[in-house]
Amino acid sequence: MDRLDIKDAIYHFARNLGDSRDQFSLTVFDSVDRAAPSFEEVVAHMETRVPLVPGLGLRLREAPLNLDYPRWVPDTSPVSERMSDHDLGGAPWADFEALMGDLLRTRLDLRDHSWHAHVVRGVGSAPLVQGAVTVVILQVGHALTDGLGVSKMVRALFEAQSSAGAAPSPQTEPEREHPAVGVLSAVVRAPVDLARSRWEARRAIRAYRGTTPGPPAVPATSINRAVGPYRVVRIVPMQATEVRVGAASLTVSALCAVGPCLDRYLGDGHGTLSETGGIVSAFVPMVLPRDTEWPAANRAVVGTVDLHVGEPDLEKRAELITRSLAVERARVTAAPLLRISRADERVPAPIVRFVQGRRFRKRDRSPSRVGAQTTVVSVDRGRANLELCGAVSRFSAGFPFLEDGRCLNHGIFGIGSVVTVAMVACPDAVPDLDGYTRQLVDRLRRHSGQS
Repeated sequence: MDRLDIKDAIYHFARNLGDSRDQFSLTVFDSVDRAAPSFEEVVAHMETRVPLVPGLGLRLREAPLNLDYPRWVPDTSPVSERMSDHDLGGAPWADFEALMGDLLRTRLDLRDHSWHAHVVRGVGSAPLVQGAVTVVILQVGHALTDGLGVSKMVRALFEAQSSAGAAPSPQTEPEREHPAVGVLSAVVRAPVDLARSRWEARRAIRAYRGTTPGPPAVPATSINRAVGPYRVVRIVPMQATEVRVGAASLTVSALCAVGPCLDRYLGDGHGTLSETGGIVSAFVPMVLPRDTEWPAANRAVVGTVDLHVGEPDLEKRAELITRSLAVERARVTAAPLLRISRADERVPAPIVRFVQGRRFRKRDRSPSRVGAQTTVVSVDRGRANLELCGAVSRFSAGFPFLEDGRCLNHGIFGIGSVVTVAMVACPDAVPDLDGYTRQLVDRLRRHSGQS
């Protein structure tokens, strides 16, 4: 369906509220013993592949007077207009990380384009790369698709044998009516749609009250404050064997390390007197089951996972986190809670815009308690068989966006046998991201060695 669902539209409506919520998918290519591709060669590659991914041929058209939800329409602009060349002239990896932090501050206007590709050349060196380095960063508007959808797009763009026709995002349909007709219909339906949505919401909330309650709020810390305008990132690719704790999943293995590392970082360096009060939780996005009826392109919901930092035994902590993850996944993907989210699907667009703006203006930018102190996004991007003009992929990464109340987030992205740990932070709240990164990487390696 080409008309945005409310759960996708809120990302577009928030384009002028707060910071960028675009998704940034990074892929590092290694030319090994050959020259790196030129920007013109990369553009030519993209011009061949982009038409195979219908989701990358779309832009948004807003309704007259914003009286209805926007619709996806074809974007017929040249692919080259949606690409940028960044030549670092042999600069070190740290300079690339600085550039990545700057890019995270940019945002797309989906009315112009739904995506943009940043091609970074001339990086002097990169972890795990033998030859010339080429980095492609695909920036995608969150209203178009979720993280899994972006991963599918990346594979369709760079797999040796492209997945022709891959379409992890909305499709457009031929125009059958004038836009004003659709808006008039939405205005006429608005009172009935609003009444039905509130009736459905009340029923859904009554049904949910009898289910297991969600996890409690946790103490806010110095990284749970108003987020500033700047971003810093650290990107560390590691072998999966350096991350995994025994038979635990990569997600659980990462959470095992993030909890105590964050607790220690916010303490006195000795594991005591931490700002967390010994209670650390993380927001973890969870993909809805395939058979779940869900009209939005974004098919991920967020769960809150206790990281059990008070459990010193690594194996027991992994078991506890695995259990917490399973319980929370069952809760947030179960029908009662999803029914509440779906009850808003009929709310008229002008009301959604008004409520969203009002909540943004009245938000508590530095709360005393938060749902979780950090976010951990974990994505498996499949086999490491991506290619770009003869260069081969070495690792991939993503960067969970920051917002008020969370100034340090983690991305765990796997491709092939390599897992990349990516930290994104606001430097005002996390002045020593290098120190935190070293602690986290060391802890991950110690954990894998203990299991």
